[in-house]
Amino acid sequence: MQQLILFITLIFPSFLFYVESPLLNKKVPPYTMLVVSGPERGKLHCYVCENAEKEGVIVFSKKNFEGLGKVASVIEKHSKTRTDFKGWITLTSDDGLQDAALLKWANENNLVGTPVGRFEYNPGPPAYRLYTEAITEVFVFKEGKIIQALKAKDESELDKLSVNLDVFLKKPKN
Repeated sequence: MQQLILFITLIFPSFLFYVESPLLNKKVPPYTMLVVSGPERGKLHCYVCENAEKEGVIVFSKKNFEGLGKVASVIEKHSKTRTDFKGWITLTSDDGLQDAALLKWANENNLVGTPVGRFEYNPGPPAYRLYTEAITEVFVFKEGKIIQALKAKDESELDKLSVNLDVFLKKPKN
């Protein structure tokens, strides 16, 4: 009985973050974003085109939530310690007025190796089929294929999402 209670309280909630995405084990779809921070700042750029064969993380978010900084810090940490790892954050918004706030947010979160940008059409790149009920979705890719998908439905789930992402990225890859 105690094992069942432990499972329900500790382990079962982590399953809620993993998504049965139609993109799992499929090729990473390319898209361009308007880069707000990073070396390509001010340009339309396709990070998928240049990094899909490596290992990395793509984050789509509806706005720069406070908890999104924790997700970004996980990506930043892994990009600093692993040479073939790249991650970036894409805000899905057609509001160009958010660019200054997004740049400020990236600077406040010390995102040096993690570019931040905006996909100019809501709800995001059509090939990703983002969930309308999720505020943030994360796609982990390796060797050109999406190997994991996670989502957060509200701000309270972002902290747990960052922990689950970090645990997943630390697992040894076969």
